[in-house]
Amino acid sequence: MTSPDSPWSGWANAEIYDRFVRDGRIYRELNRRLVELAEVGAARRVLDLACGTGATARACLARLPPDGELVGVDGSAEMVAVARERTPDPRARFEVAAAAELAAAAPGPFDRAVCNAAFWQFPSPAAVLRALAAVLAEGALLVFNLPASRMGGEAFEAHPFQVALSRALGGAPSRERIEPGALAALLRETGFETVRRDRFVYRGRQLEMMDLMAIPAMLRRTAPDLTEAERGAALAEARRRTDPAQPVAVPWLYYVVRRVRHAPFAAPAADAR
Repeated sequence: MTSPDSPWSGWANAEIYDRFVRDGRIYRELNRRLVELAEVGAARRVLDLACGTGATARACLARLPPDGELVGVDGSAEMVAVARERTPDPRARFEVAAAAELAAAAPGPFDRAVCNAAFWQFPSPAAVLRALAAVLAEGALLVFNLPASRMGGEAFEAHPFQVALSRALGGAPSRERIEPGALAALLRETGFETVRRDRFVYRGRQLEMMDLMAIPAMLRRTAPDLTEAERGAALAEARRRTDPAQPVAVPWLYYVVRRVRHAPFAAPAADAR
């Protein structure tokens, strides 16, 4: 993620993403639930993984005790620069590092870690969980979420803008699916136990889905083989074919897991990328 080839690098991503999370309602709702489940008010040191431009960090800081500390880590230098500018709270600092290589930038121990709307995008979830295990204290909570559409066996309904965008792109885009059994086994293998799993349905408007896909990294991930011009044309066509005021329901899954096996605070395994 520290590579300039990362889909989240660049000022266009940082600026459009920051405007989306500030102006839209969906991330505020996702963050509110994340902070509640993580019990941030009882924490002392919080790690915000894939912190983006700091929206989740600021939600955490609103609950974090006065003597608490928060460290945000993201692989995009531009995202981190915006997070630093928009989050002047002295309890917070932000560092640039790949998710699987976070130990050097954010040494433990932490008693909480949160990751909002990013877990399914990591190239190697196993490497990321090993990195988290290396910096979380025994008994620490990790809370992350992902759309139900990314989880095998979960019911979800494609909303109209998704359908219109898929058609404009020339067919349904491939979606990486995480199998629940495989995720549960991976969590156990890396030293975590699942405390709870919640399903939360966000209810908003199609306009938010349109604005989300206007972030270059989102559309690039959906249609990596197309040019920027082709993706832009498809996005414009899908917007024309969708009513922005139409309601939309997007189900999300929240995982609350606990670090149960102590391990030395060390860098993740050599295969982490």
